[in-house]
Amino acid sequence: MADKVPLSVLLPDRLDSMAERVKSKMCEDEQVGGMKLAWGFVGTEIFNALKSVLDCDLLEILAKGWAQASVLADFADSGRHPPGERSVVELGAHDVSRELHPVIAITVGSCPCVELKFTFTVTANIGGVRLSILDGHIIGGDLGEAWAAGQLSYEGMPLHSAANSKKIGLPGEFGFTSPGIAIPRIGLAA
Repeated sequence: MADKVPLSVLLPDRLDSMAERVKSKMCEDEQVGGMKLAWGFVGTEIFNALKSVLDCDLLEILAKGWAQASVLADFADSGRHPPGERSVVELGAHDVSRELHPVIAITVGSCPCVELKFTFTVTANIGGVRLSILDGHIIGGDLGEAWAAGQLSYEGMPLHSAANSKKIGLPGEFGFTSPGIAIPRIGLAA
């Protein structure tokens, strides 16, 4: 099975505009605005915190989207697919886009905490995927040709150009820790 692919690998190596945007937001507080801070250092620390927050598995994020596909809804019904039954479902070529909203809380001295809410948009182009399903959960799969890219924004403004977004290939075979990614019972009687 493939190793975890963290979302953070989609970030560019540097975000030069981070310090200025953070400084602008934080200086709205008069106490912070009057302080002499090393804003480049603050920006670097926030960038490192974002990378840490985005250390979740990209394939797991994609699988949560696949689990919502109506073609998989029947697999959540144990009457149609009894416990222990293994199934393989193939999804053709498709694009997936998900928005995540990491929040970084910053405290400077005795000033009130400032929460910075970012938007991280992940876009994946999937040439096809076979999903292994067991007991209403996606337990793994096999990707055809696939790549992903990410875009980080703050207050609706991109922090890097689309051209600087990293684009990575995704591994072919993958698996998830038991029980896997739950398939919701969409449109099924509870």
